[in-house]
Amino acid sequence: MVQAQSAQRACMQAEMDAEADVNKVLWIAAGFFLGLLGVGAAYVLEPDPPASNLLGKSPEYVAVYTDCYKRKGKSVQVKNAVIGCVLGNLLYVGAYACCLFGTCATAGAAGSTY
Repeated sequence: MVQAQSAQRACMQAEMDAEADVNKVLWIAAGFFLGLLGVGAAYVLEPDPPASNLLGKSPEYVAVYTDCYKRKGKSVQVKNAVIGCVLGNLLYVGAYACCLFGTCATAGAAGSTY
């Protein structure tokens, strides 16, 4: 019972630390500029917890903390890369639609008087 509570506390702490440590702007930018490659990178790359968070802890604590940190960190990375990918694609589609139906189309039509 005590070990289960200790493991639960370690996992909760790891999740909070991973949420705070993962560079969200980096992963949004990766998704925005790299598209699905950025999302794939976010899924493949696992963040490692800082060693300072594990100093003086028991091996069981370190194992639980590391697993939870990596799982939560990867989740945060993927979520933010997907957000960036969606934003990038929306911007691309919007710019394409603007050129097709908006100012680009009217400017081209106005400039071609024969």
